[in-house]
Amino acid sequence: MIHRFETNEGDISLIVSENQIKVIRKNAVNSVSIPPLSSRKDFFPAGGEIEFEDGRKLTYLPVGNEIFLHLSGETWSFKRKERELALATQNSPEIKSPMPGKIIQMLAEVGKKFKAGETILILEAMKMENAIKAPFDCKVNEILKKAGEIVQQDEPMVILDKIESEKT
Repeated sequence: MIHRFETNEGDISLIVSENQIKVIRKNAVNSVSIPPLSSRKDFFPAGGEIEFEDGRKLTYLPVGNEIFLHLSGETWSFKRKERELALATQNSPEIKSPMPGKIIQMLAEVGKKFKAGETILILEAMKMENAIKAPFDCKVNEILKKAGEIVQQDEPMVILDKIESEKT
């Protein structure tokens, strides 16, 4: 998944996969391997803590459009970019590509239902696989792209119908 932040040193993008983070700043790309995790504690909605096998702990705290990270005695804060905030509160029926890439797996089928957070498709970008997830409980209305196709940033790939939760 890609995240965009504003920092004191300029904008950065983080592309996070299971065992690696790519940091993109001023057209330079740096890759950082993520050490194996020994535990993770979520203190929803107030943040959480990730403990690595080497004993180090990363504590995170989201506050509004800002996230604070603390690791090895250092603390950083990042402000989410407006586009990232818009995606986090997405109500659009379109699933758009967050970046240029190639669809390597399409899990969606017309009529198939997904819960919020379930993977709809896998997009390969910058040699990393990114799970594109349902932003809300939904049913697939239309599939605009198929596995193997190249997509550009903000290009619609799937159209969804929101499923309203039943009130009892």
